[in-house]
Amino acid sequence: MKPSSRFLHPFALAGLCLVLGLLPSRADRRFFGKGEMKEVPASDELQRQDGEAKALLEKALAAKGQGKLEKAEDLLKDVAELYPLTPSTSVARFELGRVYEDQEKAVKAFDAYQAFIENHRESDLYGEAIRRQFELATFAMNGKSGTILGLIPAKSQSSKVIEMFEKVAANAPRSNFAPQAIFNVGLLQKEAEKDAEAIAAFQKLQDNYPADPKTKEAALEIIAIREGRETNDDSQVLKTQLEMEKFIADFGTDPRAGQLQEKVGKLEHMDADKKFGIARYYERKGNLKAAAIYYQEIGPETARYPDAQKRLAELKAIDPNLIAPPSAPRSRVIAQENVVDRPDYNGPPAPKLEAPPKPQMRASAEDVLPIPAQ
Repeated sequence: MKPSSRFLHPFALAGLCLVLGLLPSRADRRFFGKGEMKEVPASDELQRQDGEAKALLEKALAAKGQGKLEKAEDLLKDVAELYPLTPSTSVARFELGRVYEDQEKAVKAFDAYQAFIENHRESDLYGEAIRRQFELATFAMNGKSGTILGLIPAKSQSSKVIEMFEKVAANAPRSNFAPQAIFNVGLLQKEAEKDAEAIAAFQKLQDNYPADPKTKEAALEIIAIREGRETNDDSQVLKTQLEMEKFIADFGTDPRAGQLQEKVGKLEHMDADKKFGIARYYERKGNLKAAAIYYQEIGPETARYPDAQKRLAELKAIDPNLIAPPSAPRSRVIAQENVVDRPDYNGPPAPKLEAPPKPQMRASAEDVLPIPAQ
């Protein structure tokens, strides 16, 4: 008695279906394991599968060329699911992304390229897949989300696009696309009013890609975010000023550095006014030592400096020991921290500055290189 086809070897059944022009239904994929194989077939079996996969791929590409996109989609999926160990699978996964693009299904296209990238890092199409992922994410970011993201709710679209850019950066950290992708994540987080996340993204760009042109723009974006915050927190104001001073030091020839220098000057004058007021308060309370500390912290470039020096001279006349001897020039940040460390300091605690995160990598803008499999 001739055995039923359901007892045939899975790959023999696949070949029979291919010869007859038939393919198993999705439900029947259980016979094939949906692309998951428990063991690698013998070389002759693998060679036979390779031939069948190529024939099926040719049919899929022909359908795509004729504009039969749904048929092409099904056939390309069949190649990947029925013959996962053949070279045709990498092409099928890449072409599936192209078919989804033609169907304006951008999220599915992006995910198809992601499946290709994760499984075929050695392919010559790797760089092209990264480029297409970046373009899909950029297209979505630039206001085309109504079409490109399909049925995704509007409130979820921003987070989806952020996820897309983050995957691009992770897929090819040494590519030209990575720093731009991270920068776009920062912009999207800023637009969503998630300031901490935006600053983290821009800071990541500065730390990991210091030579990239976008580093300068990332620094300005951080400053803009900090300036946009309405706060009376001295530590936040100080962070803003430090960001400005760092930009001036790093990009002094940029025309915007002059504008930031003016803002730094205004902040220093505001800080001097505040310190002068605190010093006067301590002086009226009879705490002359604390008053002297604040007067000494007022810089010579501020309008309050002459008044502060006059008050210091009067305090010195009362008790010379109130005035600390001048020390070697120190940075403003160190001076701010050392003041509160003094045992005679009675003012409010100085802000604790967060140390910048240690760079995790130093990458230059290179061509897309596959990431070695872990």
